[in-house]
Amino acid sequence: MSDPYEPPRPRDDAIESELESLHKQEEEGHATPEEQRRAEQLEHRLKVDEHGEEVRDRRQEDRELDREDEEYRHRHRH
Repeated sequence: MSDPYEPPRPRDDAIESELESLHKQEEEGHATPEEQRRAEQLEHRLKVDEHGEEVRDRRQEDRELDREDEEYRHRHRH
């Protein structure tokens, strides 16, 4: 899901825990349609969160590269 070296985010842990419980109920054959929909919603939320995190990381890397480029140009102009 995310980098194993980064500390887990509490919200993700809570979602994954609830999702695990819902999947267990489904495997045991007594998940209600509402619980199945809830599991689908949680799975979607985790994917959206993961994508958002990737986008934030990419933007941060881009900002750092832009700053390094600007510093390089500044040093080599003078």
